[in-house]
Amino acid sequence: MLKRLALIAGSVAGIVFLRKKARQQQAEQDLWNQATDDVKAEAPAPAPAPAPAADQDTPPATS
Repeated sequence: MLKRLALIAGSVAGIVFLRKKARQQQAEQDLWNQATDDVKAEAPAPAPAPAPAADQDTPPATS
């Protein structure tokens, strides 16, 4: 009976520890995201893609 109680208490303590650790990691990630939001907002826009080359097989369009 005492072994079962010790096992249950150990399991509960382990769960509490893991939840606390997960909360700390989430708080650190949130802080990191908050600290880098301004950097992401100021990032330059990507350069526009170059226009595709005209096909040699088709004649130029005339209007």
